Amino acid sequence: MISTPTGGPAPQTAPLDLLRQMLGLTDELARFHGGQWTHENGVVFDPASTAGYRGVLSCGDDSSRHFTVHIFGPGVSDPEAATRAAAEHFADQGFSEANNFESTAKDNRYFVQTLTHPDGTSVIYHPGTKHSSIDVESACSSHPGMAERTP
Repeated sequence: MISTPTGGPAPQTAPLDLLRQMLGLTDELARFHGGQWTHENGVVFDPASTAGYRGVLSCGDDSSRHFTVHIFGPGVSDPEAATRAAAEHFADQGFSEANNFESTAKDNRYFVQTLTHPDGTSVIYHPGTKHSSIDVESACSSHPGMAERTP
């Protein structure tokens, strides 16, 4: 994981390294959950596809950026059990559960779980009975290449 000093500037982590780390984490959770995962436009999620990402300014200063990815997948029979399993699985990698609550929308019972890592990486996992989603935000980096689209 990328280490961000507390109270200090974000590290100069190379954009592709940070992106690959984030996509790998996303892929790990998607595989753990099971099924096929797609982007909002229906394109199948491919963790090896790194083209077209650009860092987003929202790290608390004007020079640090992070990457985000949001994918959609199948439902599960027990969303609560899925969040318990995800928390246990990712605890070994240093993630802790920041929140976990139940909700319902359009006959889809789901849980919203946020897992955070000390480096600033966060995972928002929405396992639902009809469909699910995963939203991952990478750690922040002040590398100048974070403002450019990845090749």
